[in-house]
Amino acid sequence: MAVRVLYCGDTQAETLITAKGMDTFIHNYYRDSARVLREALSPRPGIELTHMPADKIRAEFPMTPEQFAKWDVIILSDVGYNNFALLPGNRERLVPMGPDRIGNFRKWVEGGGGLIMAGGYTTFSGIEGKGIWGGTPIEAVLPVTIMRGIDDRIEVPEGATLDVTVADHPILKGVAFDKDSIILGYNQVTAKSDAKVLMKVRGDVFMAVAEVGKGRSIAYTTDPVYHWCGNLHEWEAYGLMWERMAKWAAREI
Repeated sequence: MAVRVLYCGDTQAETLITAKGMDTFIHNYYRDSARVLREALSPRPGIELTHMPADKIRAEFPMTPEQFAKWDVIILSDVGYNNFALLPGNRERLVPMGPDRIGNFRKWVEGGGGLIMAGGYTTFSGIEGKGIWGGTPIEAVLPVTIMRGIDDRIEVPEGATLDVTVADHPILKGVAFDKDSIILGYNQVTAKSDAKVLMKVRGDVFMAVAEVGKGRSIAYTTDPVYHWCGNLHEWEAYGLMWERMAKWAAREI
């Protein structure tokens, strides 16, 4: 049976104002960077991938235990806590506004779900601390501690290489890692005492894993799509690594 993966985030709408002397023009763009990971992971054997764009999360992300039960693994990438914590609806009339989505999310992980948080400008703490995942019930089921109110980005425009520290872990065993691959940035986090750090970048956590009750979680501190992923997505085993991550999180390996 295929591992059912819900991949959330890595899309954005952009508005650009161009000024040419006294004249201005407004350009609106929709950027679907998520196609990088979709194209890498969707064709992998034993993976059934569904992508949820960032603008759909607030209204469509699971809320109830029954809705969470439809998924084996959830990937959060470059999308902030507010999208999950602030429920849709009329704020003036709905009291309460809905079920305890965040509490149910945590219970889903502890009950056997697999959570992968990937890096970006709005995951972990993020740019200007706007990701605000630190101190939340979701941080409690991650293998890392997240800074609160701090911009945790480490920008490496010159490129940084990755160091494998646990090569025999099921995620990395037999995966021929490309030593020439570099990333351009990551979120700086601290591994918890019960976590296992599989990879590092410049001495910081790059990939850490943990057992959480009956579930499992992974912290992957760079973005799986550009620009932070650098040329890592061009590595021939990139899709295999993500397949292994999803299957490990789902207790398939």
